[in-house]
Amino acid sequence: MRVFVRVLTALLGLLALAAGLLLVVEAVRAAAFPGADPLPVDRATLREGLAGISWRDTAVRTGAAVTAVIGLLLILVAARAGRGYIRLHDPAPEVVVVTRPRALARMVGHLVREQDGVARASVVARRKAVRVNAVSEFTEVGDLEPRLRETARAATEELPLVTTPKVSVAVKPARKR
Repeated sequence: MRVFVRVLTALLGLLALAAGLLLVVEAVRAAAFPGADPLPVDRATLREGLAGISWRDTAVRTGAAVTAVIGLLLILVAARAGRGYIRLHDPAPEVVVVTRPRALARMVGHLVREQDGVARASVVARRKAVRVNAVSEFTEVGDLEPRLRETARAATEELPLVTTPKVSVAVKPARKR
């Protein structure tokens, strides 16, 4: 989602830049040649081209539909922005407390990495789920997966989260050398 928003804002920025540059070119052209037509496209040609188009043409209806769909997508992206936060119980009626998924992942990751037998671990947290991927120090996993699942579950249950996320753990054994 973050990449989509960045690409979208870059494209809209380029569109605004092109419109601004066109405005500057027109202003300079009008100042340099006061009697000239202000548009680079001949107004008569443009008027003739637009006069032949009806509101009932397929191209006009298709353009309207595409514009409507793009508008709806922009509304959905704007409505979804900022929803990555994880809500915690509010300490007072006027106070809203949230945390980022990265902070929850760091906390769970520190506790998981402290466990015996964990060589490395990565944690991804979202509002509804926490995913732990760990690599054992040994070639035999043993009871490491249930211990890590219980550690991660206890860590999420200790926090005053509005909804407790589902915890899933995957443990891989160390490679044989």
